[in-house]
Amino acid sequence: MPSWKTVPDDVKKEILEFSDYESRCSMRLCSKKDYNLVDVTSFKAKNFAISEVFSNMDSNKTQIRVDIDNFTIWFIGKENQTRVDRGWDGNVLEEFSEIKSENRYIVIRRFLDRWHQRFGMIHAEKVSFVMFDQPPSAHWKIKCNKLTMYELRGGHDITWLDQCVSSKFEKLEITRTHGPPLPIDRRILGTSKSLRIGVDCNMSDEQLDSVKAPDFYVKSDGIKGSGIRRKFLKNGQMEDRTEITVALPENFEFKKLVPENVSYRSLEIPEWSSSVFEVKLLGGFENVHGIQNPRKFRVRYTPDKAEVSCEVWKRPRSESLPIIENYDSE
Repeated sequence: MPSWKTVPDDVKKEILEFSDYESRCSMRLCSKKDYNLVDVTSFKAKNFAISEVFSNMDSNKTQIRVDIDNFTIWFIGKENQTRVDRGWDGNVLEEFSEIKSENRYIVIRRFLDRWHQRFGMIHAEKVSFVMFDQPPSAHWKIKCNKLTMYELRGGHDITWLDQCVSSKFEKLEITRTHGPPLPIDRRILGTSKSLRIGVDCNMSDEQLDSVKAPDFYVKSDGIKGSGIRRKFLKNGQMEDRTEITVALPENFEFKKLVPENVSYRSLEIPEWSSSVFEVKLLGGFENVHGIQNPRKFRVRYTPDKAEVSCEVWKRPRSESLPIIENYDSE
């Protein structure tokens, strides 16, 4: 029976390309030849994530966590003292822990430099950056189908996005509370399944028309009522939800957002929710997937914004809300 040592190198490479990170690390320990073979074989992870959290006890201390499939490296410290922990499935292996007299950001940047020297780029099915307070180096590259960036400070989400060599995304989520507007490019518009932009992006009506993802959330003051009417209903599937946050005048008539020729009924809203407009869209709309189920169309007005959403109507578990025969309830 043939052993691993007798397997040709080209066959080993084929096996390596389908192996997870844990298997590759184990193989590097087998022999010097296998060690070198692992380092010259391309690697695509299922998941690659970097996150940073602040210590509850010391505001100057943070923990940076890097997850590569089920392997984790922690960079913990402040100023010029960093503890590096490693482990599998979230469990630290104490024998691989070490202390470095360097700032944690220097240590993690050196780790990512070595990663790029070995693999050429961060290549994964899904890549996530969560509250990581560092921009990428100019030579770092990312290739992925799904990208998530949450609360990256200083506009670093824009610079990380610029480092992506992916021509398009399957899912893209960018969310933060403050910072510069997010520029819109063809990759954002061409995201195929789910697009969640929780930061002002100045998307226009014309760009909204070009959005491919049926499940999306966009926040933009550049979108007007006419753009909303054109976008809703057309691409959504059963579980998709469309949400847009826009700036609308205080006295704007929300029923103008309902597309022309679409029949609907107004739903009764409690008196304390006077800032909510809610209707059930019954028919008269086109859908590229042939889904003609009624839709729930909702507008919630805040002092300076309007949150508009549309999704397939789901009957409440409790007694249905009263329905008013044809609009006009005023």
